[in-house]
Formats: sequence, C-alpha cells, structure tokens
Amino acid sequence: MRKKAIYQPSIKNSSLRQGEILTDVVQYNPVVSELSREAEELSFEPVIHPYAIIVTQDCDLDWDYRARQSNNTQSSKLLNSVILCEIATAQEVRDIADKDIMNRKAWELVKSQRHERFYFFEKIPVEYELEQAGLPELTADFKKIFGIDAATLYRQIDLGIAKRRTVLSSPYLEHFSQRYYSFHSRVALPYQYESE
Repeated sequence: MRKKAIYQPSIKNSSLRQGEILTDVVQYNPVVSELSREAEELSFEPVIHPYAIIVTQDCDLDWDYRARQSNNTQSSKLLNSVILCEIATAQEVRDIADKDIMNRKAWELVKSQRHERFYFFEKIPVEYELEQAGLPELTADFKKIFGIDAATLYRQIDLGIAKRRTVLSSPYLEHFSQRYYSFHSRVALPYQYESE
C-alpha cells in the first residue's frame, strides 16, 4: 500500500488546478475555409477532448477564479485562456499506427517516464476521482496542447459538459510540470555533437 496517493479528487466550486484532469472538454475552432477579411460571421467546429490536463499555473488559476467570483471583469488577474494538454488512454497511445513514433521499446520508455514527449498516468481508482467512476491508464502528449477561454471552460463545467475528475498530488504534480516545461523549453541544434 502506498504511503501517499498520486491523485486526489477534484473539488467542486473551487478554482481549477494545475495538474487537474478533466473529461469531455469542448474546444471550438473556426471553420478555416470561412476565414477571410470580409467575413462578418464565422462557424465553429467543436473538438471534443475526452481527457485533458491543465498546465496553467495554480497561482494564475486561483487569481482568475477569485476575480470571477467577485465579478471583477476589469481585473488584471483574469486569464483569457486556460492551457491544457491533450490526454489519450494509454491503450490508444500504444496502438498508434505510426510505428516510428511508438514501438514496444518506445512504450517502455513512456510507462517508465523516460520518453521526453509523453507522460504516463497509472489507473485512477474511484476513491481518488470526483465522479467516483475511476479512470483508465492515461498518457499525455506534450505536443498536443490547446487553450480554452477561461469563462467558456468554467461554463462547460457548470453545465456538466466538461467534468472535473482528479488532481495530481505533490510531488507528482511537480514531476509532471517539470517534465512538461522541460519538453517545451528544449533547444533544437542545427547539428548533433560528433565524437571522433
């Protein structure tokens, strides 16, 4: 038995948290073919994210939530977007068709947290999850990030469209955050070092 849980249930009627896993988040993208200088109206296509994890910093999320609760619509603390990272089930990631990305050896790196692009989450038991349904093994892909207007995201949660599920506990949150930001701060070199 573990001494410290990896997850804790999300808390209703509170600010969103960094490291919080949500389900069924809807992102609205404009229909690209309708974009023009003359267009006065645009259509939007919904993109449903079955699983996503919040990567926006806790302090920013907390300040935003407090400003929204006080109806301070002019506050500099309001976020215009919440940044999330797309998550898939671990099985979906293992089944990626492009074997150049995910072969057996690469999957071993993913599940042991040694693949720079992916982050593995073990199965989330019902007692550590707000909906009391549990979640399967999941994998975040650090290349697949997106932003959603903060007011829209809270509205989706209020309407039950998107659901708050669980939050990473410390030090797992810090581990995830460090891995995410490390991936996004990497530097591409024009040539690799060579050894004689």
